[in-house]
Amino acid sequence: MFIPPAQHVLIEARTRLQSNKQVLSGRAEVALRKLTVLISFEPQGTPPSGDPPSFDVKSGTGKITLLEGDKTNLPAEVSYETHVEMTSESAFVETGSLSFDGGGLNLTTIGSGVLEPAAEEGTLQGAVMWRVEGTGRYEGATGLLSSCFAVNTEDGIGTEKQVLRLFLP
Repeated sequence: MFIPPAQHVLIEARTRLQSNKQVLSGRAEVALRKLTVLISFEPQGTPPSGDPPSFDVKSGTGKITLLEGDKTNLPAEVSYETHVEMTSESAFVETGSLSFDGGGLNLTTIGSGVLEPAAEEGTLQGAVMWRVEGTGRYEGATGLLSSCFAVNTEDGIGTEKQVLRLFLP
């Protein structure tokens, strides 16, 4: 039986929800806390190599702005490291981790990201969405992280804005 891609996402989301309920069912009833932040980075990528082309990205320390939630959950510092593999001329998958003080988030691409020429010469623009799962202090946290970015093709330095919506146990 053919299941449309959107239906696959819905089935996977229901499975994850059931899994989260089972994890929480062994504990006293716990209300999930929500945290939404805007993170600004100036990442740098390595030159692409291999076939298919791939490269690594490191962000340096990002600036965090609280959009929603309790600021006591707000990390003081954030950075990330990822590995990008091009799957076509303009599509990619990216995995890695976002590091916070005392923990972090593992990142897995949902679908594929897009990378394309921008209106400004010598600049590429792109976007990607990740599913996130917490580690360390953020163990049990889940959510989504979206990123929009631009990269200078001469030096590989970019500007990036990420919005993170996190559900914390």
